[in-house]
Amino acid sequence: MLTEEKIKDIVEAWVQNTGKQESQTGGSGHLSHVSFRIDSVSSRILDNGTSEISCSYTLMTETEFTCYPDNPPYETPCSATLIVDAETGELIP
Repeated sequence: MLTEEKIKDIVEAWVQNTGKQESQTGGSGHLSHVSFRIDSVSSRILDNGTSEISCSYTLMTETEFTCYPDNPPYETPCSATLIVDAETGELIP
């Protein structure tokens, strides 16, 4: 059985592996840094021995021009549904 902590770890690892986090340079040469925030996570066990994890998260892009409160980071809301083995927590494609 997956614990809440393990489910959060699965979601964080998935978001890190699928996004463009870290520092980057755009076509114009300006610097930016993309990070993420997990907004919500829920899970349920399916009949076939798998768990369905639904999550929503926000990608936050800070640029060299980011200055609170006048020019806050760009926030892109995202959501995903992951199917994992209910015992091991491995993602099922």
